[in-house]
Amino acid sequence: MRTTDSDVRRVTQLLDLVEREDEHLRGVQARFFGTVPEQGVDGEWVTRTLSNPEGIDRLESFGAKFGRMQDTVVDKLLPALLTAAGEHPGAAIDNLNRAERLGFINAADDWLIMRRLRNRLVHEYMTDPSAMASALRQARALTGELHSAFIAMRDFASSHFS
Repeated sequence: MRTTDSDVRRVTQLLDLVEREDEHLRGVQARFFGTVPEQGVDGEWVTRTLSNPEGIDRLESFGAKFGRMQDTVVDKLLPALLTAAGEHPGAAIDNLNRAERLGFINAADDWLIMRRLRNRLVHEYMTDPSAMASALRQARALTGELHSAFIAMRDFASSHFS
């Protein structure tokens, strides 16, 4: 498969988009969690945080941005990057396994966990504050994986398509 200028332009556009999504996600993460250590995100913290409209808005913003960046990376950037690299993209899980082999991500299984978390944070109103706290701790930690994957893909594109 031959790489075209159009393929490279598409990767560049998507990298620009994911860079903005990454900045926004990390920004809302900092505003939502503040300086609370991981172990401080518990059921009581969730109840307190969601007791006011600002906390609810920040939760919704964090969940939406977490899901949006993950969707863009998995559904758009990764297939475009594989295409530009001369590979044939496949199903999301196959692309994630390829991304793991190429060193873009640490573990494809983490990205499957991310997808489930995304669905829980975006589509469900959890009634158990402890379950919400657990999901938020996981999502908070996996935000770093999203950022690292973006950096790895950006670096790959810079070294292969510049």
